[in-house]
Amino acid sequence: MPTDDQPLIELPPSTIGRRELLKAGAAVSVGSLFAGGPSRASADAARTIELPGADELVPENMPKGFSKNEMERRFKKLRAWMNREKFDCLIIPRRPDGNADVKWVSESNANWAVFPADGTPTLIFRGGDDSRSVEENSPVEFDLRVSRFKRSQVIIDRLRELGMERARIGVGNLSGQMRNDEGGVSYITMTNVMNAFPKATFESAVPLLMEVKLERGPEEIEVLRLASRVSELAIRAIVETAAPGVVQRDVWFEVFKTLLNASGEEPQRLSIRGGGEGNTAGGRPLDERFVAGQICSQELAAQVLGYASQVNQTICVGTPAPAHWESAMKYCIEVFHALVDAARPGLSFQEYSEIYQKKVEERGTAYWGVVFHTGGASGDGPRMGPNRPDENGDLVIKPGMVFTIKPRFAIQGVETPSAQYGSPVLITDTGAEQLGVRTPEVITLGT
Repeated sequence: MPTDDQPLIELPPSTIGRRELLKAGAAVSVGSLFAGGPSRASADAARTIELPGADELVPENMPKGFSKNEMERRFKKLRAWMNREKFDCLIIPRRPDGNADVKWVSESNANWAVFPADGTPTLIFRGGDDSRSVEENSPVEFDLRVSRFKRSQVIIDRLRELGMERARIGVGNLSGQMRNDEGGVSYITMTNVMNAFPKATFESAVPLLMEVKLERGPEEIEVLRLASRVSELAIRAIVETAAPGVVQRDVWFEVFKTLLNASGEEPQRLSIRGGGEGNTAGGRPLDERFVAGQICSQELAAQVLGYASQVNQTICVGTPAPAHWESAMKYCIEVFHALVDAARPGLSFQEYSEIYQKKVEERGTAYWGVVFHTGGASGDGPRMGPNRPDENGDLVIKPGMVFTIKPRFAIQGVETPSAQYGSPVLITDTGAEQLGVRTPEVITLGT
C-alpha cells in the first residue's frame, strides 16, 4: 500500500477499454501506429513556436497518481460540504459523458460510489479486474463490490448496512447536470432504491459534486499545470504540420501522436477545423484539406492523470490572409489579457462575462459562447459565458479554481470562425496566474 505522500504505482484502468494499450506503450509504439502523417513538403517545416521545457514533457516525467494526503483531503472536504448541505450519504453514478464525480472521490472508473458522511466509501464495479486494481493500488481504503447485473440491489444492501432508512441521500447526475438538466440516472435503479427506502429522502447532489471540486488542491493544480503545458504542444504540432493542401485528418493524427507521446494519455479533446469553429469537427479526423488563407480553429485538451486543460489558438493557414485577420487576432489577445487582469476572487462569473462582452463590443462583436471553460476530469463543469446566466452565472471566482479563458472576436469579412485565444489560469488570492508557457502571438503560416 502506498505511503501518505507516495503516488500510486499504477492507475486503475480508465473508461476507454482497449485504448489503454496505447497509453501503456505510448512512448515506444505510437510511432508505428501513426507512421506517415502530413507531408512535410507541403507544410512549413521551419515554422514552430517556442515552448520552454517542452523536451521534459514525456510519460516518464508524468506523475503516476495522487497521494494518500490528496485523497484524504478530498474525503474531508466532501464530508464538510455534505454536512453543510445535510446529506447523510451520497450515491454517485458513472456518467456517460464523463466520469468526473466518481473519479474525484475514488480515482477509479467504478460504476457507482456510495459515499457516507461517516464510514468507509463503497465502490461498485462491473468486473473484478478493476476492483482488484483499486485494492492493490489505492492509497485509501474502500469497500469494494462487483456486480455485473442488478447493481441497485448492491446499493440497497450497502445503504441498509449504513443505516440509511430515514436518511437524506444525495444522488449524482439526478438533475441539474451540465448539458443535461434532467439528469441521466437509470430509472430502474432509482425506482428500486427509492422503493427500498420509503422513509428516506432523495435529492440531487449535482451542484454539490460540481462545486466541491472547483477549488483545487495543490496536487491537482500541479497536474493541471502539466496538462496545460502538454496541451500547448498540440498548437505547436498544428503550426509545424498544417499547410494549404494538407488533409485535416493527417494533422489530427499528428497532434494525437504528439499529445500521447508527451503524457502517455489520449487527449480529452482534439477538435480541429479549417474554415469553421473548432468544435464543429466533433473531435474527429476529417477528410478535408486546408485552403490557403483559411482560418484554423481548435479545441485542444491533453490529459494528465485524467485531468484535462484546454487551449485554443486560431491560425491562418497560408496566404493571402483575410484583410482583417491580423487586427482581429491582436485584439482577441488584448481581450484575453484584459480578462486575466480582471480575474479576482469574489467576482461572479456573470459579472466576469459582462466584462468580456463590454471589452469585445468596444471594437466589434463575437460569438457569445463559452468563454470560461473549467479544467478537470472529463464531463466536469462548469462552462460559462455571456448570455448563459442559467449555467452557473451566479458562481463566484475563488482561489484554487483553474479554468481556461478563451475569448473570441469576430473577423470582419470572415463568416466563420472567429479569432480566438485560450489559455488556462489558476486563481490566486490576488488575481490569476497563467499555467501555460507559450507567448500570445498572431500566427500566419507561410510568412
